[in-house]
Amino acid sequence: MNSNRLVLNTLVAQAAHDAGSNQEQLVEDLLSSGINNIELRREYGNATINELDQLSELGKRDRLTYFYSVPDNLFVNQQLNVKLLQYVAEAQRLGAGYIKMTLGDYNDAKPDCIDELLTVIPTSIQLNIENDQTTSNSDTGKLVLFFKQFDRRDRKVGFVNDLGNWIFTNQDALTATNTLLPYTRFIHLKGFVLNQDGNPETVSFVQGKLDWWEILRIFPTDLPIALEYPADADMLNSDISKLLNN
Repeated sequence: MNSNRLVLNTLVAQAAHDAGSNQEQLVEDLLSSGINNIELRREYGNATINELDQLSELGKRDRLTYFYSVPDNLFVNQQLNVKLLQYVAEAQRLGAGYIKMTLGDYNDAKPDCIDELLTVIPTSIQLNIENDQTTSNSDTGKLVLFFKQFDRRDRKVGFVNDLGNWIFTNQDALTATNTLLPYTRFIHLKGFVLNQDGNPETVSFVQGKLDWWEILRIFPTDLPIALEYPADADMLNSDISKLLNN
């Protein structure tokens, strides 16, 4: 696998974040992995102008590609989220070309909202929607209805397939992957185990029960793949090596 496909979500450095490191420090530390694609987590910072500018300068200095993970729904009360313009402005200030959100309470009876959405998202930014660990945001039928709205439009909103999240909504990862494959532009790779109570917990794709290699072979070979789970440096480097050698 080409290393240019790999993205590191700053969740891999959760321990450092929890110990007080800001997101700029997390990115600096992750550069030692040799990966230059970084997915920034909005909740790991404060989105102030100073913070955004510092991350932007770091990105320019090291020629990083930024993905911007926003933990919010695209639709709220069946309307476009009023904070969307703010998130777009933040991504532009960062120099991020990608924004990831969850769908929210989208209503396909309101097609005008799609045209409104496309006026808000600049052509320099790719907006993608992710399945999370909630049933409401991960219903494949609802997601397909949304993505089909772009079939006759020149610009698209794509899908982020978080492979390790399907277990949390009692869906089969392989089935969901095939259903949403035509719309998929980004992959989140992590695994899961079941704890003593039978509930799923997120772990490295190497450690988990997910048949990750079988599923990855379904995707086009140019899609970016982000690692998104807590890991120490040794685990992260080992996992990157395993992925690149498959």
